[in-house]
Amino acid sequence: MQKTMMKSLTMAVGIALGGLGVLPSAQAVYVSANNLGQALIFPYYTVRGGWMTLFGVTNTSALTVAVKVRFREAYNSRDVFDFNIILSPYDVWTGWVADAGDRPALFSEDKSCTVGAMSPNGIPFTDGLNTYTGTAADGGPTTPDRMKEGYVEMIMMGAANVVTPAGTPDLTPLARGAIHVNGVPTNCQALIDAFTNYNQLGTAGMAPTAGFLRGEFQFYGVDPTSNRSLNPLKGTFALVNGAKGLNAVGLPVHLEGYAWRADRDVLDPGIFMTSQLPKDEAGGKYYDSYNEPSLGSRYQDSVSGYLQVHRNYNELIFGQRPIPAVAFSHNTAGAVRTTGALEAVGLLNEWSRRTNAAAGWVTATDWVITFPTKHFFVDNDPDNEYAGRNSFRGNAVAAPGLTADDLTPFSQSFVDTAASPVVRRGKSCDSVSYQLRNREEQRSTTSLFSPSGSSQMCYEANVLTFNKGAILESPIAQSINYPENFTFGWLNVRFSGANAANMGLPAVGFGITSRDDGSSTLLSEAGLYNHTIVRPAL
Repeated sequence: MQKTMMKSLTMAVGIALGGLGVLPSAQAVYVSANNLGQALIFPYYTVRGGWMTLFGVTNTSALTVAVKVRFREAYNSRDVFDFNIILSPYDVWTGWVADAGDRPALFSEDKSCTVGAMSPNGIPFTDGLNTYTGTAADGGPTTPDRMKEGYVEMIMMGAANVVTPAGTPDLTPLARGAIHVNGVPTNCQALIDAFTNYNQLGTAGMAPTAGFLRGEFQFYGVDPTSNRSLNPLKGTFALVNGAKGLNAVGLPVHLEGYAWRADRDVLDPGIFMTSQLPKDEAGGKYYDSYNEPSLGSRYQDSVSGYLQVHRNYNELIFGQRPIPAVAFSHNTAGAVRTTGALEAVGLLNEWSRRTNAAAGWVTATDWVITFPTKHFFVDNDPDNEYAGRNSFRGNAVAAPGLTADDLTPFSQSFVDTAASPVVRRGKSCDSVSYQLRNREEQRSTTSLFSPSGSSQMCYEANVLTFNKGAILESPIAQSINYPENFTFGWLNVRFSGANAANMGLPAVGFGITSRDDGSSTLLSEAGLYNHTIVRPAL
């Protein structure tokens, strides 16, 4: 009883301090209560079936903020497109992805400084194919079509205070180049040059120094203009289907407390500010390349730099258990912190599926359930820089391969090249149980997942459709089938794997419901509703 009360008190104090804007514990990553943060997780993007996905990110601070944007495909979270945005104070960047034939393309008419260049005519996802084909193959599909759906992460790389007091040297000329004059950044090219020249990266923890990225973008956890927590980013997204007249708007998950220290995060220890260069051109250092930062880069404040994965995350988050030195490196430990912030033992949301237009309108519902840190546990390929676990990141598992403790809270590896024989199964499945009810409290006892016939979720971004409504037209969607007289209701999904049942899985997502009146065009609309997250008991 006393232990439970202490945990509850710890959480209550953390929430209270966060509400007051006081600096929270550096031990914790939090899901923001006010939709401002340092790292944003957009649960889904798609370009299938005529859909486009629109994105926006706002810098709400008086600082210049560098942001890593990374598109990850749905099967195994391989990075298929990434770039940097340098947001000037109070700046907004917008863009969208649409189908460009056999693959997606990114479009933007925005003038904010980016590395690389944007175009209203679209930039195809060309190089993303390299992350899951050839020597990087993981058993999943190897065509460009795989890149047409997934999720997106945006992570603050650092912030610069561009206000120079009179009579003092200008220590932020690079960051100042992102500031707009007449709607255009004054010297974006200098920032592009710096991000693509390893010699201008600088060293971890360096003193404020003009002309070096790590010397200018010095601020992470604290806003120097207010001495309050620095959570400058606000995101939005929308799924738009012009041919069907559908538009559904949502918010990403915003994480607070993600970037905390400039001298001890990622590896080495490196810092969140990295070059937009491949590993071989970034001084040969993985943690200085475009592979980082990621959702596993979060700063670790333990002396050992390690965390134990296979017990309840709440005890890690709220400091109820010592942190032992076990075989999990900085980056996997960072993934545990992020996983802990997102843990869910279940999800709740509504559904609607009516096919009779004469009854008023036709409705259909799809759900998206994404596990954005899963690859840090299940994707073990030591020699592959694109794998969630690799030797360059320092979290790879050597022969004989992944154990149950390594995989926890997940159940099955996606790829494990350290095992004998090598595993490249192309999926990583976790059991779920669920209760589907209509609006009159009746529970369906005959509903089954199809086409698999078993209740499992096997990918990083998963799509469920209700009685084959298939709004999102995802080829990886599973249909939940139930009696035809069930037309509206709600679903309770529980993660029922051996570890997930008590600890939860790192889950984000939403339901999307469409309505139209059948043959005419008088009514056509869509709504997006975030899942209710059922957290593990404290």
